[in-house]
Amino acid sequence: MSPRSRYLPDENTPLAIGLVLCGVIMFTPVFAAGKLADGLLPAVVLVWLRYLGGAMTMGGYVALRGLPDGTLKSPQWKLHLLRAGLGTGGLGCIIYASSRLPVIDAAAIGLTKGFMAIALAGLLLRETILLRHWVAGILCALGAFLVVRSSAVAPGESGAWVWDGVLAALLGAFFIACEALMIKVLARRESAVLVLGYVNAFAAVIMTLPVVWIAVTDGIDWAFALPFLALGPVAIIGQTFNIEAYRRADAATLAPVGYAWVLTAAAFGYFFFGEVPTLKAGFGALLIVAGGFVLTFGSRFRLRRPVPR
Repeated sequence: MSPRSRYLPDENTPLAIGLVLCGVIMFTPVFAAGKLADGLLPAVVLVWLRYLGGAMTMGGYVALRGLPDGTLKSPQWKLHLLRAGLGTGGLGCIIYASSRLPVIDAAAIGLTKGFMAIALAGLLLRETILLRHWVAGILCALGAFLVVRSSAVAPGESGAWVWDGVLAALLGAFFIACEALMIKVLARRESAVLVLGYVNAFAAVIMTLPVVWIAVTDGIDWAFALPFLALGPVAIIGQTFNIEAYRRADAATLAPVGYAWVLTAAAFGYFFFGEVPTLKAGFGALLIVAGGFVLTFGSRFRLRRPVPR
């Protein structure tokens, strides 16, 4: 068996979708870190703590279990570095957006990454984009739009739209869509340990200098900040789910599944911040579920032409 084929299990779309859903659940508190910090920590610091915690987690794993291939060297290190840049940019934008908007608004706006990922997968990875991909994407996007509109209130009230938050969410969505393609490429070439280890180490190093600058100029309440290191291992678990998913299905297939993020964000916002979704949001959630149904099972309901005799 060739070294590369070890990272290519049999295609299994239902399992891959389930893994992505698990990843979405794990990443919800990570993306909502800005809201959890209540504005007391800059997004840059939260991103650094998340990746530093991730790097520490992977270092501990390697110390206990060793390396699957016996080496830390990767011929794909440039791709890892690019992914680290995309990941830090995307996470930073989403965390900032969640600090400026209700959690469900930031999540739903960020779900435009589904369309972006589908288009980029077809353009750059030459993946086949089927009609059901676009139908699923449209249903999910419409559902996300309804969720966002249901949360919009009059200016000056709690939860009002803040346009810098909206733009940050859109930019973060683009970065995350690009990162999803990088995960697709790397997950099929290297072990999960290298994929996770490199991105967390690179990202932690990239973010260290701006964090030091903030610590020197503005100061950081480390007693409040250090618990956010726990975002690292939580994100590692979520990334592991994503890597295993992208080994089993195309990026175009999995991209719309991320729309489930709006459902987990709604639950998270309700239980932790008292953000109550409206009936319009409930209908939007049903559209998102419908999109996922079309995506997962649409190919099984194609009309078959009668075989000529």
